[in-house]
Amino acid sequence: MENKINTNTLTSVMKNWQSDMLHFGKEILRPGKDYGLINGFEKPVLLKPGAEKLCKAYDLQVKNLDCVNEVFNLEKPFIDVTYKCVLSSKDGLNLGVCEGNANSEEPKFKYVYSRTNYKPPKSEADKLKLEGKGRWLKSGNEWLWTEKRLNGEIIGQKNTIKKIAQKRAFVGAVLMATCTSEYFSQD
Repeated sequence: MENKINTNTLTSVMKNWQSDMLHFGKEILRPGKDYGLINGFEKPVLLKPGAEKLCKAYDLQVKNLDCVNEVFNLEKPFIDVTYKCVLSSKDGLNLGVCEGNANSEEPKFKYVYSRTNYKPPKSEADKLKLEGKGRWLKSGNEWLWTEKRLNGEIIGQKNTIKKIAQKRAFVGAVLMATCTSEYFSQD
């Protein structure tokens, strides 16, 4: 006996799901808190609070969130961490699986900006900004010039790097489990 899919029923179910998802996105998810707009991405980026709300809405459980690879080299210094997240339904069916990685070579960890007393002329500041060597930072009512330098405190970033890898694995698994990659991307 052949198992036939009723395309009218399937189409109706998918239209209802899409309508519910759009309503959820407009009524529950908040821009800047649950998702954000980031340069270079066509779609909004799903943030951790939004992923948590999607988990709640879809009644998903974190089955596993395990470190699958960790490099911690004090000599270089270098940190590289990969986590794997598995999300399941209430009845234990795995619906989303994703690995997330973070490492100390990413610009947000590798470099820091240090305040200086130097105030370069506009043409020099523009050149230094283009070269990625500095930027202006507003402090109170004043603009201060900051210089980009290598972060000498990478080891102190270990916990943050681990949390970023966990978050990336979790958000990726949520996107997979909820079929929402049409609406959101991942950082």
